Amino acid sequence: MTTSAPVLFLPGTLCDERVWLPVWQRMKISQRRYVPLQWAATKDDMLALTSDRVIQDEKVHLVGYSMGGYIAALWASQNMEHVASITLIGYDAKGLSTEEIARRKQMVTMLSNGDFKPENPAYFARFVHPTHQENADVMGVVQSMAEDLGKNTLLAHTQATTPREDFVKALVKSKVPVNIIAATDDEIVPFASLQTMADSIPSANIYKVENAGHMMLMEQPEKLATLLSNCIDV
Repeated sequence: MTTSAPVLFLPGTLCDERVWLPVWQRMKISQRRYVPLQWAATKDDMLALTSDRVIQDEKVHLVGYSMGGYIAALWASQNMEHVASITLIGYDAKGLSTEEIARRKQMVTMLSNGDFKPENPAYFARFVHPTHQENADVMGVVQSMAEDLGKNTLLAHTQATTPREDFVKALVKSKVPVNIIAATDDEIVPFASLQTMADSIPSANIYKVENAGHMMLMEQPEKLATLLSNCIDV
């Protein structure tokens, strides 16, 4: 990798740096910066944490996973002069579907009433590919993050990022490389939806990850590391 520009990594809902570790271990980046969205209680907090990791007058590569993709797209739309490239992993810039918004509202109610525990294995069945659900390096880490961060973090993340603006037009107008990484078996953000998004952005490149669900960073870290190295080396 020849890039000298800093690379900002943004995690997904109820995730911390552990979601990125398998990928980072397979990459060599001279200026790697992590945006700790798990510390944020509001969307403004998330944007502030991102800005805190960007020095005046520099350009950065934004790499956002899931919810982190949303924050990356939002921050980029407000700070395009600081963006070298945008890579979105498992994130649909068109926003959330009506069904997903309804699902999130139901979950918020259950969390507020104490009727739902995020570390419940059944909750993660949609996030992890069946072939990886017995893998401690995948499901075990997912559950550990949920236990450590807890329901308050899940509640804050969900409320802060629901609903979500449509950023497709903003990405079309951007003059920086736009990379989309999608898992073929993602039940949270279907591959077909991300293909449609990519088709709407003339400058976008879409990359497919086989044998993985939404937690593709941990399910296929070698593949993600290779893809990200290619995306960032611009």
